[in-house]
Amino acid sequence: MKKFYFLSAIAVLVAFVAIIPTAAKAQKASEITVNTQYRDVIMNYLRQDIQQRQQVMAKRAEQILVNLPNEEKLYDETFVTIKTDIAEALREDGRREYNYIFDISYNCKHIEGVSDDYPVGVYDYNASNSARAICNLTKIMVEEVSKDLFREGKNITTRITSTTDDIQINHIPYNGEYGDFKYCPTNYNGENVRISVNKEEGVTTNAQLAYLRGQSVKAFLEGNVSLLRRASNKYEFITKTFDKEGSQYRRSSIEIVVHGAFDEIMAEMTNRLINDEHVDINIPVNEAGTNTSTFALIIANSDYAKPMPNVPFAANDGEIFYQYCVKTLSMPERHVKLLRNANADVIKNDGINWLKDITVALNGEANIIVYYAGHGLTDANFNPYIIPTDFNASVIKSLNGKGSLADDMVLKSCEAKNLINQCISLDTICNSWFNRVKFKNLTFIIDASFDGNQRTGHSLFTIKKKSSKMKGMRIRNDIVMFCAADWNKTAYSFEQQDHGFLTYFMLKELKRTRGDIDYGTLFENIDRQLNYESSLQGKLQQPKMVLGNKAKEGWQSRRFKE
Repeated sequence: MKKFYFLSAIAVLVAFVAIIPTAAKAQKASEITVNTQYRDVIMNYLRQDIQQRQQVMAKRAEQILVNLPNEEKLYDETFVTIKTDIAEALREDGRREYNYIFDISYNCKHIEGVSDDYPVGVYDYNASNSARAICNLTKIMVEEVSKDLFREGKNITTRITSTTDDIQINHIPYNGEYGDFKYCPTNYNGENVRISVNKEEGVTTNAQLAYLRGQSVKAFLEGNVSLLRRASNKYEFITKTFDKEGSQYRRSSIEIVVHGAFDEIMAEMTNRLINDEHVDINIPVNEAGTNTSTFALIIANSDYAKPMPNVPFAANDGEIFYQYCVKTLSMPERHVKLLRNANADVIKNDGINWLKDITVALNGEANIIVYYAGHGLTDANFNPYIIPTDFNASVIKSLNGKGSLADDMVLKSCEAKNLINQCISLDTICNSWFNRVKFKNLTFIIDASFDGNQRTGHSLFTIKKKSSKMKGMRIRNDIVMFCAADWNKTAYSFEQQDHGFLTYFMLKELKRTRGDIDYGTLFENIDRQLNYESSLQGKLQQPKMVLGNKAKEGWQSRRFKE
């Protein structure tokens, strides 16, 4: 059984171009530009693309080589090697191009009297089982596996390497099937030379014999691979004569370079990633640690004890917002604290008190951000509360011993009181815990549902209201609060994006603008997109702003990153 080796040699693109300023872009409008921020993602995409092609090519080659007719089968000691590559290069005009390289060759172990190589003094590729095999595999690669890369108008360089052994040549007839050649450029034994061959004189040197082997392979490609004919194809010939005799020194190999094969893909990927819908990847990175006056407390409560259901994607909300704080909003890592599945004591002592100490240390010159994702509810007077993860269901008779919540569960007044006593009101956080605390700005981001429903839309539990009229929330004069929805409305999760709706569209805007956006524009864009997307999904959600009296004027100009 013959052996087939499929080798991958993916070259790393040495450097990518940052987005060119407008003037330079106008000067070189056709330059393919790749945002350095997205380098790894684009490279991974191209690697996956090539690996998929390799897998397809490997299977096809295995099938073809196994099913060859008996007279064309390769010996067990003949190895076919295919290499694929991505390479960055410069065109003659200095512009960058991203090239696809396909290289196919073979190696035969030398066994006396057995060979798939060219016979002595023969130049026709058909006379070598191995040369014929790589020619046919090249046709399949070009016209089937990588057809999309050989687009019309692409410049292609096909390099054919052919060798001979050191046999004494007196005269080998040349039938002129490839035409006459006069002073044709080739590389012979590492030097640039010019070769002449014609029918009248025939072949008298090893250099001519090697050259004709290359021309034979070229004739096959031109006659059988239509996509090469359609493109602007330039052939280069590399020839060599070994100083030894033997069939293992009589071979051909093919390398095809599609210039700019990935240019369109690069441009498309860059544009798509800049406007990427997925906020968890390609997070913009600005200069690290420069936003030194801003501090963020992130509370991500996802996992609750039974019978409380977990909060879908709350953990991911917190993790990704943390990354945006550090990478995009340039906060030093020590300025951002992420509390996962936090109970009431942790929220107060490790979270709020940490922020209060910072504001004292900075004499009030701190910008504070408090983010919360988790369960919420409102009491009988529509006052909003967040639910810590140490919620004790055993003190509530309707919940005691339950493995899950019943649908449309209505709590009695005493049960509601026991529940509320374990929660933390936003009024307490905003007014009591931050009472008389000096700061430059205090911003809350609340991605939670307070109407008695979960993010999924299923019921959590209901507390009977004393009045059907909802009052506004009382907060400090200078506080700005982004809320996923009004207190009597459901805040849902965006399942396709693994986030709460509010968090997703906020991160999307931070990604689009690399964090350079004011609160007014941010909320306007969040509101428009969230309304539209949630309505398409049949669960309309409308975010809202809660503002202190002092903040009502000028809140639109505030920013996360100054």
